[in-house]
Amino acid sequence: MLSEWFAEKFIEPLCKYYTTEATITYAIILAAAVYGTYLLLKKMKIKIDRRLIMGALPFILFGGWTRALRDHNLYQGWWWCSPPIYVLVFAITLGALLAGILIERKYKFGYHKFMIAVGAVLLLYDLSLTNITNLQGFGTIIGIAAAWAAVFFGIHKLRPKLLSFENASIISAHMLDASSTFTALSFFGYYEQHVLPTFLINIFGPAVMFPLKIFVVIPVLLIIDRYGDDKFFSNYLKLAILILGLATGFRDLMTVGMI
Repeated sequence: MLSEWFAEKFIEPLCKYYTTEATITYAIILAAAVYGTYLLLKKMKIKIDRRLIMGALPFILFGGWTRALRDHNLYQGWWWCSPPIYVLVFAITLGALLAGILIERKYKFGYHKFMIAVGAVLLLYDLSLTNITNLQGFGTIIGIAAAWAAVFFGIHKLRPKLLSFENASIISAHMLDASSTFTALSFFGYYEQHVLPTFLINIFGPAVMFPLKIFVVIPVLLIIDRYGDDKFFSNYLKLAILILGLATGFRDLMTVGMI
């Protein structure tokens, strides 16, 4: 029956793994959400600039952190699992953005400041639930990610035309994700939930996450730079790519840290 198939492919795997059917469906929903948000921001004439990134950053971290707390049952309910949690966090972020814009227009108080204040409250709540007990794993992830960041920012320093500061920041966020996955799978008995990385990891091992990120994320960023005629859309795509790497990387970092 259809209900049984839906439960098997979409409901039962929540918080555990992704099926091929769910992966495709979520990818379509994600693409639609990304495009819809782009149209909304453009209609409201909100620039994709440092203010927006600063305002969104606490919510990006909140999404990943809260997902990690759900891994350790400190949040309850299926809506804190992936991907429902990201729909929920997206709605909270959008609500804070719209409220911040209204406040800015009426009281001249920067919308990003309002977003940072709301996000800080959410992060403080997550902090109150957090106990880092696996310092070895936590430190290993940070150490590996910091080494990769040093490489990319070093390239930027020496060859800024080859790798811009914003691109170095984005790929570094994705290397946090790769470092977290590598450490979790190699040393702490975790398994990859997503279909394509699982396929590659089964063949090449967890270290494949590093070249996978490099040979996927960097070319995409360079293509955006080279062929992105619409600066607004190009910046928006880069923000979306940053979110995908930073949210999942921070989630895995905190999950391993709280073992």
